[in-house]
Amino acid sequence: MKQPYRAALAASLFTLFVSPAMAYGDPYGSSHRAGPPQGMQYPGTEMGHDRWQHYRHGPWMHPHHFRPLPPQRFHGPPPRGMQGMRPYGPMHHGMPSHGPGKAGPTRKGGYGPQKYGKTEQAATDNSIVAVAQAAGGFDTLLAAATAGGLAEALASNGPFTVFAPVDAAFAELPQAAVNNLMQPENRETLASLLQHHVVSGRIDAAGVVEAGELESLAGTPLTVEVEGDEVRIGGVRIVQTDIGADNGIIHVVEQVLFPEGFACIATVAQRSGQFETLLAAAEAAGLMDALSVQGPFTVFAPTDAAFAALPEGTVEGLLQPESLPELQRLLRHHIVEGRLPAGEVLAAETLDTLADTTLQVTLDGEQPRIGGAAITATDVMAGNGVIHVIDTVLMP
Repeated sequence: MKQPYRAALAASLFTLFVSPAMAYGDPYGSSHRAGPPQGMQYPGTEMGHDRWQHYRHGPWMHPHHFRPLPPQRFHGPPPRGMQGMRPYGPMHHGMPSHGPGKAGPTRKGGYGPQKYGKTEQAATDNSIVAVAQAAGGFDTLLAAATAGGLAEALASNGPFTVFAPVDAAFAELPQAAVNNLMQPENRETLASLLQHHVVSGRIDAAGVVEAGELESLAGTPLTVEVEGDEVRIGGVRIVQTDIGADNGIIHVVEQVLFPEGFACIATVAQRSGQFETLLAAAEAAGLMDALSVQGPFTVFAPTDAAFAALPEGTVEGLLQPESLPELQRLLRHHIVEGRLPAGEVLAAETLDTLADTTLQVTLDGEQPRIGGAAITATDVMAGNGVIHVIDTVLMP
């Protein structure tokens, strides 16, 4: 073979076999290549370039040219509505990956929605449940919806309007009452309470105000009240409105909504705002759980003004640990077993209390009295009893 042809052949072989390896790897055939700075994602175009080189030269000639995608790194979600960039584009938890309003499917091999580097289950849509999960602050509501069998409906059916209490609203309730509702045997009761927060149809904030009254899925009424700039539903203030979802809309409320007569005695007294001293005494005496989940009871409840009328230092002395038996007896002297509405109380001459004491029922003109104290309000209904308000602390 002539020299010029040998030189040309050698140059061609060098170009075909050697130069690609040195261009895309080190002299020893390593496929390692310097990656982007820490925290950046590998663009899909780099993978496409490697594949083009792979197919161009053939896998039997240059196997190192085909490189698997490096692990994704993610440090915070991109802006809402960012389009997915090829199969390996930006993915993020609870945010659209294929345009606004849709969450991308979970990809096999772990390339699903990610947050802080951990693969999470992708939501198939922007349902009410998915939106609440992404927003945060509704963990107790979502747990209750799951326990009450309502989560599946909120994730797939609709449209619904949900008045959603945040975790802080549930934290205000007596813990014993919340725990009791979450028990399997109370599933239907819990479901009824949650349905009281849901209205059929998609009703925005303006529609809620215009309606005046709404009927919940539980068949209970939800009265709408407007006070200046505040809007209340079922007596509870709405603090955020018009959070959209594929199958409905969410309005955030600051407290848990209760149908009339559903909340426990402790919760009803707390919502009233005039029994703070009585509730503090019940907590110190260890009676809060009983007023939350036991019963039914009839409670003759002294107001804060009634406790304030006691001799100075009396309340403080009763709240001391060494006065626990005396405090418990005092509070039980205000409680009668059973649910007795005002008519039954007035029809009785005497009532036996939980302290094994007796209360005299009298009528002073048109003013009913119990143990000498005036009954100023009657028939405040609770789920586990009834409250009658009195103006004086009853002493056993």
